[in-house]
Amino acid sequence: DLHSFPTRRSSDLFVMNQKSAATPETVLLALLAYQNLCVAESLFGYSGPRPELSARLPLGRLGAEVLSRFTRMCDAIPGGQQAALAAIQPLTSPVDEFVTITTPKARGERMLRLLFVTHLELELIQRLRVEELEPAAAEAIGTDAGLWQVIDHTSLTVLSVLGTNQRVCGELSTYARRMLGEAAVVGQRLLVREPALRVLLTGDRDDQMTRSSAALGELLSAVSARLSQLGLSM
Repeated sequence: DLHSFPTRRSSDLFVMNQKSAATPETVLLALLAYQNLCVAESLFGYSGPRPELSARLPLGRLGAEVLSRFTRMCDAIPGGQQAALAAIQPLTSPVDEFVTITTPKARGERMLRLLFVTHLELELIQRLRVEELEPAAAEAIGTDAGLWQVIDHTSLTVLSVLGTNQRVCGELSTYARRMLGEAAVVGQRLLVREPALRVLLTGDRDDQMTRSSAALGELLSAVSARLSQLGLSM
């Protein structure tokens, strides 16, 4: 159940009452910047022999687009590079945990994970009141061609991997459901740690986390629906 979340970990309870000095815009920029950095690293990374040049070129172009998005978000954080580093650092642990736990074992899983996290970013952006953000943040966060290019490329790749092979479809469906579960855990941790994210999702601190948890569940349900359109069993 996407609306039911695991018990909070002791480390989360420790930081639950800490005050975050960062503004909601800064926290959002930092989180999405780090996600885009991880996506770019995945696009540029190869396990085993490198693919043919015809396959590497589109991945390289997509990686460059994502890195450009990462750079814009970092530049929109007031205070320069050191401020961007300071804002991103506290957010890396939950994201890195998701990356590690969902390490793909094959090309299909790798492309599916890229599609998953890109859809997650898109759904989050579409739920924000972007017009209420600072202009620099709104401009950096807004959807662009690069975001849709990643979705198009990864969707087509996943569809080609699925083909008519029911076994592969079952394996990728299981992997997708596992990513949803892990994303729910990570999302909950981030909501506990960062009141600014709760403000972005609900308009206030939502200290009981009732509405922000519901918003997270709705966001993940939307991503699940998008993946279902590829023929995956969610």
